[in-house]
Amino acid sequence: MLAVPSRDRLIEEAYSRAVEILRRCVTPYGFRASGVTPGYPQIWARDSIITGLGAALVGADDPSSDPERSLLAAFRASLDTLGAHQSPRGLIPLNVHPETGEVSTENAGAVDANLWYILGHYYHFLRTNDLAYLQANWSRIEQAVLWLRYQDMNECGLLEVPEAGDWMDLLAVRYNVLYDNVLYGASLRAAVAMARICGRELSTCPCVAADVFERLNLLLWVDRCWVPAHFAEHLERLKAMRLEWYMLYHNVGTISSRPFYLPYVAFREYGDYCDVLGNLLAVLCGLADEHRSDHILRYLYQVGVAQPSPSKAIYPPIFPGNPDWREYYRSRNLNLPHQYHNGGIWPFIGGFHIAALVKMGWMQEARNLLGDLAEANRLGVREDWEFNEWLHGETGHPMGYPYQAWSAGMYVYAYHAVKTGRTPLFDALNTHPDL
Repeated sequence: MLAVPSRDRLIEEAYSRAVEILRRCVTPYGFRASGVTPGYPQIWARDSIITGLGAALVGADDPSSDPERSLLAAFRASLDTLGAHQSPRGLIPLNVHPETGEVSTENAGAVDANLWYILGHYYHFLRTNDLAYLQANWSRIEQAVLWLRYQDMNECGLLEVPEAGDWMDLLAVRYNVLYDNVLYGASLRAAVAMARICGRELSTCPCVAADVFERLNLLLWVDRCWVPAHFAEHLERLKAMRLEWYMLYHNVGTISSRPFYLPYVAFREYGDYCDVLGNLLAVLCGLADEHRSDHILRYLYQVGVAQPSPSKAIYPPIFPGNPDWREYYRSRNLNLPHQYHNGGIWPFIGGFHIAALVKMGWMQEARNLLGDLAEANRLGVREDWEFNEWLHGETGHPMGYPYQAWSAGMYVYAYHAVKTGRTPLFDALNTHPDL
């Protein structure tokens, strides 16, 4: 009988294995998304920056260690590659092939590329204190912010996102989307902070994160206390923000209360399920106050979002017949219920889940979930420790490509969060909530 490693030993081994995967994904152009050739060889905007959240922490206690410093260099190279291919209008590409320089046109309107690019520069400065690098890239950062502003087509203060226009590029999220707009508020806060650091004015963006977060709390958090006592006041505030037609979904008998932010609201329609990553980012980025954060994290526990492994993309999954079902979910057999974005388990989301627990001070729960995430990353189709892209939402079996950079990067990030009680980047974003 094979010996079962202790929980602590498993957590430590998972950390060392994660660092090995990160090194396997290093190229001179940044982090490729997968360490296996048939996987994702490109430098993806969202993947490389999320990978960098953890990679930039490796060797933090020993900055003279060359192998660890190479991971930080790869994070910086990712920013360089993405910035070098920024469009004249300011769009950061979805991904860039490191050898050919080819910019992908598949799902090319991925709004979150710009969002993570801005946050990535702020995080790089926080880890390195490299003012010269930040100043050298300031014009690109400012152009990335300007491009985002033009995605607010009706000037309501929120981004309008096309269907499947972000990381869930095979799911029908659309228009005022939680995930993108949480990151929008966070990236505005980061951009203003970077402008101050550089001694600049952010001329492309007079709005602040507080405005974005106020709109999201009015629009996407549905609370029973609005009906009927505060309904009129709530409606007046939405009207003042050009959001009044959204009130359709607040009608009594339709939807009166939810313990999470809705995933999106569009014209006379809305999503009525929990976007797990969007809600975790709401906790981490400061959109959700303590009351809302408590509701969100308790709900995720109650419905088993982290079971059998941390953590599912959405809950509950979308089935045929649901208004949000699309026939394209059958493409490549990917987005069937409990698979891929439609309720599949993504280990990188598990890392954000642990970080959110740490931010709330739920340390024992965070440690427990870290052990579960170590177990999930140990799974493999052909060998142990594959750090797979995603797992089946019901069986927990590994699916997608192995050796995923962001699966490894977010394990490292979660590991450090549990060990230190801190959530780098997000702690800094919440230091100045007035920005």
